[in-house]
Amino acid sequence: MTDPDSEDLGTVTIGAREIYDQLVSLRDEVRASTLNHAAVDTKLVDHETRIRAVERWKYSVPTALVTAVISAGVTLATKLGA
Repeated sequence: MTDPDSEDLGTVTIGAREIYDQLVSLRDEVRASTLNHAAVDTKLVDHETRIRAVERWKYSVPTALVTAVISAGVTLATKLGA
């Protein structure tokens, strides 16, 4: 009785044409991946810019609010005191 894992599956021959076709296919996949990477990188920079703009706005609003309240208080005190 023979072990099914040890069966001879025959000879496999790979020619230069098959190797060339696989290399061309691999090259095309690498190019597509590079283009995709560039698009993702551009999108990442855009998102980073937007996030930084939102953070600047978020942290500048309290300062502007305090300044506005102080200005209103000074104006009101000036009007009532005069």
